[in-house]
Amino acid sequence: MKMTYWVAENLKGDKAESIIARTKHDCEQKVIAYGCAADYGPPLKKSFLYGDAFDLFEMATAKDGGRGMG
Repeated sequence: MKMTYWVAENLKGDKAESIIARTKHDCEQKVIAYGCAADYGPPLKKSFLYGDAFDLFEMATAKDGGRGMG
């Protein structure tokens, strides 16, 4: 299976504080809502492949997983 998402990387803080969303529009709206667009990069499309729910869970919880995937 393939998962696709959009991420606006936090330029002035930790990657864990980056904004993620299902669509580019939602990502852009979240950047605006947080009120400090200069702190975030442009929304980038990311995707990755996984076999089943356990593979997805393992990728998300493994070392260097989470928002750094894709």
